Amino acid sequence: MFVVLLGSALPARGQSTFGEILGVIKDPGQGQVPDASVTLTSMEENDQHSAVSGTDGAFHFVNLKPGHYTLLVKAGGFADYRISSLQLEARQSLRLDVPLSLAMNSQTVEVTGDSGPVIDTENGVIGDSKDFQQIMNLPVNYRGTTTSPLAMLATVPGAQQDSNGNVSVGGGLPSQVQYSVDGSSTVNTRQNGALGNMNPSSELISEFKVTQFNNNAEFAQIGDVTISTKSGGDQFHGSAFEYLQTDALDAEVWNSGDKPHKAYNTFGGSFGGPLVLPKLISGKAKTFFFVDFEANRKRYSTPLFLFVPTNAMRQGDFSALSTPLMDPFTGQSYPGNKIPSGSACANPQDCINPVAVSLLDNYLPAPNINVSAADFGSQANYLQQTPTPSNTNGFDLRVDRTLTSKQSMFARWSWKRLTGQSLTDAALNTVNNFLPPDHDTESNNNFIVSHNYLISNNLVNEARFGLSYWQFQVKFPYAGADVISTLVSCIINVFTNVCGCAILHPCHSLLLPRFA
Repeated sequence: MFVVLLGSALPARGQSTFGEILGVIKDPGQGQVPDASVTLTSMEENDQHSAVSGTDGAFHFVNLKPGHYTLLVKAGGFADYRISSLQLEARQSLRLDVPLSLAMNSQTVEVTGDSGPVIDTENGVIGDSKDFQQIMNLPVNYRGTTTSPLAMLATVPGAQQDSNGNVSVGGGLPSQVQYSVDGSSTVNTRQNGALGNMNPSSELISEFKVTQFNNNAEFAQIGDVTISTKSGGDQFHGSAFEYLQTDALDAEVWNSGDKPHKAYNTFGGSFGGPLVLPKLISGKAKTFFFVDFEANRKRYSTPLFLFVPTNAMRQGDFSALSTPLMDPFTGQSYPGNKIPSGSACANPQDCINPVAVSLLDNYLPAPNINVSAADFGSQANYLQQTPTPSNTNGFDLRVDRTLTSKQSMFARWSWKRLTGQSLTDAALNTVNNFLPPDHDTESNNNFIVSHNYLISNNLVNEARFGLSYWQFQVKFPYAGADVISTLVSCIINVFTNVCGCAILHPCHSLLLPRFA
């Protein structure tokens, strides 16, 4: 279920992130070996899955969590065969044919290192997968600006991003890409693309997978971006990190002699392992937890080169301009391109508009860059350094429980809150040049619970429930009524055209002079 700020709810299509391992056991003469004992052990949680090869020598493990496994095969008259590390990706069908040797030649055949077929022969899906180490070590500077791991899409072949941040996968439209975390949809249903901050911290991510061609029928889109999270494991482990980026090595802003202030701090940590409760939980661990916290502090000033009226123009003197300045009421040009003021005003309508004066005094600053009259309009005469700070706080909690040899479940809750100031209006996609920045607040909550039941070797039931709640609020420092009262103390009834105004002239026009 996906809930947006407006209160509407939509069902979330959940797809399984589990994979499978299958293969055929063969003797040295390439004959099938039936009744062989096959044991698959999870290296993260140390739980085991057992199977016996059929008459055709085939074995099949279904609904496996993505991760690393060891495989042990035993058969009478043959040496034991052991693979010390198998990596299973999300939604992967990993085929592994096992060649056995006679016991007289060797008692145990062990294959070390990450093993598995280089080419996927089970289906024609084309995709790219990155594990936790690759996500952490690839030179992707997403922690310098945000905490969203979707920046990894920049490293995926076939994925492109436009100037508005929309992502295309496999040549499809941005609306033809499905995004999910642990099978729970994180698609932004109000706009094309993903809810980037609905994703967990990279500390929790086990795998980042993108598929773009020949997806299974359960995926309705051309492209699919799947994030799988990891469990705590049977050993305690943790991490702590600090990412710092400052303006020490930045260049100065051109023609300013100064550089904008910048200080980025991303910090946090994680901790996971078996859940141990003395006198309540004993024996082999069956419950595992993983928790992390990640925060970002961004202090930055946005430099803006702007055009503002010169000091002479603020007094009504436009003589530096060659274009005639026209009186909007008479249609005649002002003598010398100067708008009269004070005692020189023969008609109040010909004077500088008091609303314009209030606007200049309260909202438009004076120039702070010396520009010649000849360069006015082609070279900015005002540099504004606007602070745009932002804060991000988020945590993730995942708990896994092995109920029986055939049943397991997990639950995860991810929370993230972002607060900041922005010069860009998110709704109108406009920039507030002379106005103060917006105060934006974004809240993200994602919850999922999954139950997996291996009823038989040929029948599996997986039940999942996911809930995503996204909220975005924009506050502007100025109130409209206060701005109007500052600009003009005049109340105009637009329906009856009745004016009551105490400034210079009744029903004073709000029009500014125009150029010919």
